[in-house]
Amino acid sequence: MEDTLQVTLVANAGLLLEYRGTTLMLDGIYGPENHPFSNLKPEVWQEMKQGEGLFRKVDYLLFSHAHPDHFSPEMTLEYLKERKVKGIFLPQTRSVRESGLADYLKEAGIPAVFLSEMTDHAAYRIEPSITVRAFSTLHLDKKYHHVHHFCYLLTFGEKNILFSADVDYTKEDFSRMKRFPLRAAFVNPLFFAELRRCRFFHGELEAQTICIYHVPFSGEDEMHMRPVLANDMVKFPAGQEVRVLCDPFQRTEL
Repeated sequence: MEDTLQVTLVANAGLLLEYRGTTLMLDGIYGPENHPFSNLKPEVWQEMKQGEGLFRKVDYLLFSHAHPDHFSPEMTLEYLKERKVKGIFLPQTRSVRESGLADYLKEAGIPAVFLSEMTDHAAYRIEPSITVRAFSTLHLDKKYHHVHHFCYLLTFGEKNILFSADVDYTKEDFSRMKRFPLRAAFVNPLFFAELRRCRFFHGELEAQTICIYHVPFSGEDEMHMRPVLANDMVKFPAGQEVRVLCDPFQRTEL
């Protein structure tokens, strides 16, 4: 149905979001270096660059922060030299400038929003029925508090969807979300566990559905997150729908 939001897991926190003929890719272009999470398979990366399969039409790219398991400026530059997009949202960082990506976006005339605290909570209507909002939050773990990190609130028609990436849930209470009834909230396994235990998260995250992502694939789970998550799922309070995206190209509808 035309009002259905199709969400497909690419790898790690990479998602394809399809709504009314428009496709957004969030945190989907990143490399294998310096992280323990599942990486893009080489053949998937080639499909992206060649515009094949699920990647035949990607209209917008969005990135939450410049950690290597979410965003590679160098790979994004390589991608954009092969594929056209309508626009890109990305953090304003030194790596974006030094990679040549910022200059290329300007030279190629690609509409770009460089996220900073100045853009916090600004609304960008990228399509008649799609609005992008990004708001600055701290990254989980004090040693990463210097990282420019953003959560996205994407509105598809009447559906508000929150993508929390690696938000520091011990500092963020999500009070600014109260005026946006959430159809779904995407959280990583650590945040999901905290929603159950409520030891360090003192805010409110009310959503019809909690979607868990940023989970290593089976056979690549060096941190043993999958069995821990399975245990947390059993103990999660009843009454709220929970979905897990943890397998390659797994899809859900909202």
